[in-house]
Amino acid sequence: MSKLTEWLDHRMDVVGLNRWKDLSEFSGVPYGTIREMNTCGSLDVLSRSERRLLAASLRVPLRKLELMDSGEIDWIEDKNIYDVATEGRPAPWQESDPAYWVPKETKPEDRGTPVIGSIRANGAAEPDEAWQEDSGRHIPQRFGKGKDIYGLELEGVGQSVVLRNVPPWEFREGSAAVYCWNGWESRGWFGHVRITPIKVIVLTPDGQRHELDTVNIVRIGTIIGRWPAQSIA
Repeated sequence: MSKLTEWLDHRMDVVGLNRWKDLSEFSGVPYGTIREMNTCGSLDVLSRSERRLLAASLRVPLRKLELMDSGEIDWIEDKNIYDVATEGRPAPWQESDPAYWVPKETKPEDRGTPVIGSIRANGAAEPDEAWQEDSGRHIPQRFGKGKDIYGLELEGVGQSVVLRNVPPWEFREGSAAVYCWNGWESRGWFGHVRITPIKVIVLTPDGQRHELDTVNIVRIGTIIGRWPAQSIA
């Protein structure tokens, strides 16, 4: 695998594209051309306009993409986010302008999935009380837009699970985080969850079984993904 193909595969995860066909559909570059590019490991098979479309879809400056293709730079870091339509950016032909390379503030909705807490080894799901939108952690891949999608870091694993809140009556069984209120404290548990008419049974990663009263369940976050995907929980 060429360095360019390796970076492209990684960058698709960063911007939320799961497959090469997704990159083709999002950018407008024919899928056959995308495959040929990966086979030869070079941008040579792309026209200038196709290169611009590809760079815009991956949210990087075209000039940097071409520098990496030619071997003049080794990698474009995840934090390097460039949006062609961002107000105040120089036009493509002004790439010598230093402002072209200066990172722009990313809009809150484009910062990725917020990581708002952690999951302890015993399965306890705990929020980060100090987390704030402006300064809190985010993982680069967005699994969807909306306030009900968030991440929890698995303690000691180097991976986060991504969850989507659903009403308790929509969930029956699966991997999830359950949040309950018993009148004096709130608790959260993560694991394999099964709901019965009167009990919620949670089997946590440490092998323990927890039974909660169904009436005390406030919300349930069902797992929709992991970041990074290649890690093993």
